[in-house]
Amino acid sequence: MTLPLLLLIAAGAATPQSVPAAASPRSEAETAAGSPSFLREADYRVAKIGYRIGLAGREFCPEPYPLTGMSLHHLAEYGAADRAKAAELYGLDRGPGVLAVVENSPAAHAGLIAGDVLLAVNGRAFPSPVEMARGRDNEEARPAIEASEAMLEAELESGPASLTLLRGEQEVSVRLEALAGCPARVRLARSSQVNAFANRGYAIMTTALLDFLESDDELAVVLGHEIAHTILRHPAELEALGVPQGGPLRSFGKNASRVRKTEEEADRLGIRLTWAAGYDVTAAIPYWRRYYGKYDRLPQLFRTHPSLGARERLIRDVIAELDGADSDLGTQRPELGEGALRQR
Repeated sequence: MTLPLLLLIAAGAATPQSVPAAASPRSEAETAAGSPSFLREADYRVAKIGYRIGLAGREFCPEPYPLTGMSLHHLAEYGAADRAKAAELYGLDRGPGVLAVVENSPAAHAGLIAGDVLLAVNGRAFPSPVEMARGRDNEEARPAIEASEAMLEAELESGPASLTLLRGEQEVSVRLEALAGCPARVRLARSSQVNAFANRGYAIMTTALLDFLESDDELAVVLGHEIAHTILRHPAELEALGVPQGGPLRSFGKNASRVRKTEEEADRLGIRLTWAAGYDVTAAIPYWRRYYGKYDRLPQLFRTHPSLGARERLIRDVIAELDGADSDLGTQRPELGEGALRQR
């Protein structure tokens, strides 16, 4: 989803833009009991719903992705003026920091808590955050940040991984085992643009859009749509076709029809992902009505996305299919119990 005729927010903008007051991490006992662990509640809310969609949607993903239920933040993601404070508060000059841990996730079961700093995985040190950030703004540092997270994912794809952490002044070792699911890499961007999009394998939502949403069901609809773009590899497909990321050329001729096709595909799969995760997918219709009514009043000629009417018809068709599956075969939503998900 993008605002018409506006450039996409750069991938580097999907990052913390200011340093908030540090929250007290939960104790290990609280985490083991399933209590939430986070430094910022909004980031945790997005992470939790993304994780739930990633688990439930595993049947839709041809390539399993290692889900941990852990969100990270990096020194280079902060503005240059805020990095010294981020290092002081969170130790981000030592390694990637744990921003949020979803309750009852692999990260929570491993004993990870918000505020931990990752130093090494299976004996391999993470790249120096100071070097990653040196002389770069957060957009320029984005490939290095993504490579750092990919390093952890690669180790987890081979099986359980040993993590060396910095917790306070002490080094701690934990064993982390991921669950197979969909690539639900989610980010909350601090931005006044009311927007969400898929970029380089990440589903990115702005804080302004989060404030616009009225329920977790609507949040799940939006995240499901963007995660669907990632599963279907739409950004790479459009890039290969020469469709620009933003600007007026995206909105005309073949470019517009190609983008519209990917949006329809992401709507269809996104509703299925959201339904599988147990959310009320009928929330998609009032959400889109409010969004189009406030932010998307341009004639269809200038849109890269389906019209409101077309979107509603597609959503209703998918919901009818899912309701039919429920009535004919019993509820088809995957069981989210841990035993069923341990298969890799």
